[in-house]
Amino acid sequence: MSRQSCDNGAGGKSCSLAILRKVNSLSPRPAPKTYPSIASIPRTSNARLAQATEDPAQDRDHPTPNTYLYLAYGSNLAAETFLGMRGIRPLSQTNVSVPTLELKFNLPGIPYREPCFANVDFRKIPDHPKLPDPSNPPRIPPIDPPTIQPPPYTQTSWNEGLVGVVYEVTEEDYGIIIRTEGGGAGYKEIIVPCIPIPPKISIPEKPPIPELPKPFLARTLFAPQIPEPDLPNDPRKKKWWYRFLVGPHRAPDYAQSSVRYLKLITDGAEEHELPDGYQRWLKSLQPYTITTWKQQLGAWIFTLTSGLMFLLMIIISKLFADKDGKLPQWMILVMTVMINLTWMEYDAIFKPVFGDGERTLDNEDNKRHGEWSRMFRNQCRPADEEKSLLREFE
Repeated sequence: MSRQSCDNGAGGKSCSLAILRKVNSLSPRPAPKTYPSIASIPRTSNARLAQATEDPAQDRDHPTPNTYLYLAYGSNLAAETFLGMRGIRPLSQTNVSVPTLELKFNLPGIPYREPCFANVDFRKIPDHPKLPDPSNPPRIPPIDPPTIQPPPYTQTSWNEGLVGVVYEVTEEDYGIIIRTEGGGAGYKEIIVPCIPIPPKISIPEKPPIPELPKPFLARTLFAPQIPEPDLPNDPRKKKWWYRFLVGPHRAPDYAQSSVRYLKLITDGAEEHELPDGYQRWLKSLQPYTITTWKQQLGAWIFTLTSGLMFLLMIIISKLFADKDGKLPQWMILVMTVMINLTWMEYDAIFKPVFGDGERTLDNEDNKRHGEWSRMFRNQCRPADEEKSLLREFE
């Protein structure tokens, strides 16, 4: 390539494309992983579920049988993640309802890219439910004329507990799950009761009366959200190291997951044929979307700085995880401090300068950045050929 072809204008763009092509050709491209479909995994037998009616926490030391029942509720629902990227080969599976838990998106991730990840929390039940008073019966309101109910696809709420999939996996695969989920640095293992959901089948004219499903116990991963002490005289707040070890503290129910992450969950729910209402609710969730040029610029800078720290933590965790996938305590402590430092950097610098990296800006915020955003997009919008090339690096 001549030096003249790299001048400004069209030649400069051709030069940059040639450089990207050269780098892309030299970088190793791993072959795409092949994995079986969800439909090829058999349904867990009733005999295996009956063996999990007692506390399975003892299975780790005395595995009887030597398989583990793991409850997935986030991106592990998708075959692309669980069977493809993680390389897990479940022995069987069953859809379940978990009345004691609910799905949350409150595990901090990476601002601007993956603001939060899926988590679970225990459902709140009133301590003293209000019972009807027999001496003062409620007044029966008059019957209103019938109204047209909205179609079922408009349902965007879900208050019936967690819905997920319980995979039966080997001890080796369960160790891979723990390691790829942080090795105990974020999620903790808990045991919860699950109720099997029958698969979708056509209803015959005279269906047999089914037996009531029997609950069983399964393992799942839960990241407890420890609230920040509100006591002004709490002695822990006086320690300089306190804020590095107990966070990061984020506003509850504020952050939104990325489009990519939510798509994995909705794809997995569709692959497993989870209840239609639950799928509609998942698809109604608002993903995080970058709407200003400042956020886009902040995302690139944050990825080049703190993003490398997250990548380093992932590499190191693979080296120090034991056969069960768990990290030593000192490594968990180091990862906790590093994650806190990145979120402190975001709160102190990136959010005030570049904008919100956890939640999509509303219309009022967009008005202040609209003109600048349009100017930035018009001047910096790459050609279609550049777009297709850059996608290969994702």
